[in-house]
Amino acid sequence: MHDEKEEEKVTLELLKKYGVKWAVLAAMVINLKKKGANIPFDTSNEIEVSHVKISSGCFSPCDVNCDLSKIEGNLVPIGVNYGEEYMNQWFDLLGKAMSGELEPSQISEIPLLKPIESRCGFLDCTC
Repeated sequence: MHDEKEEEKVTLELLKKYGVKWAVLAAMVINLKKKGANIPFDTSNEIEVSHVKISSGCFSPCDVNCDLSKIEGNLVPIGVNYGEEYMNQWFDLLGKAMSGELEPSQISEIPLLKPIESRCGFLDCTC
């Protein structure tokens, strides 16, 4: 029983990190579109699907990680067209998201993440 509770806690923490990573990737899509980048429909669709998977809690962290990694892999080649400095800020945010240094409550404090602030309510506990 104790192991089950611990496993649930680890899963919840991972999903929280993936939720923040999703927020960074979603903001990156918006930012790239504002710059005139062509974001493939599949990537935009995958952003929405991953949002549902994270917020539902019905998918394993492994599934969510695979989706987010695929999205990131699709966005990086587009982002590099805007230079190393541009990408470094996104890599920094992604690293902070996955290390737990970036909390959901901090999203509103980061200018690059402002466009998706209102869409991150699923990151908060509603208990």
